[in-house]
Amino acid sequence: MRSALRVAAGAVALVVAALTAPAPAHAEGVFVEVNPSTIQAGFQVAIRASCGDALNNAKVHSEAFGTVTVEPVNVYLIAAATVPENKKAGGYNVKLTCPSRQTATTTLWVVNHDSPSRGPNTGGGALAGDGGATLIGAGATAMGLGLGVLLLSRRRGRNPLTPA
Repeated sequence: MRSALRVAAGAVALVVAALTAPAPAHAEGVFVEVNPSTIQAGFQVAIRASCGDALNNAKVHSEAFGTVTVEPVNVYLIAAATVPENKKAGGYNVKLTCPSRQTATTTLWVVNHDSPSRGPNTGGGALAGDGGATLIGAGATAMGLGLGVLLLSRRRGRNPLTPA
C-alpha cells in the first residue's frame, strides 16, 4: 500500500514540476513572427524577430516570399516582405537564421480570394434595371407630399401632430 502511495506521490510531483517549470515563450530569445499570420497573395507581411539581441542583421527565408534581411530596430529585428500575387494558397515555413547559426521557424498561411467578375445571382432582381429608378422616384414624391402637408399645417397655425 505504501509503495502505491509513493508511486502516486511521485507521479503527482512530476506533473506539478512539469506544469510549474517556466516554459520559455521563445527559446533562448530566438524567435520569428509574421503579422498577419494569414495573408492574401499579393499583400505585404511584417516580420519581427530576435536572435537574443538586436545588434546584427539576420536572414529570414520562406517559399512564400524568398529571402529578406531583418535589421535591428530598437530591441527587435524588423523587415517586410511581399507575397507574390501568383503564390498558391497554403502554409509556408518562415525560417530565421541568426549570425550565430541559431534558427527559429513559424508558419505563414497564404490565401487566394478570387474576385468575381459580377455579383452573385440571388434571384428576384427587383432593383435591377428600371425598378431602382421607379423606387427612387416614388420615395422622392412621398417626401415632397409630406413636406407640403407640413407647410400647409404650419400656415394654419396648428401642430399637425396634435389632435383637433
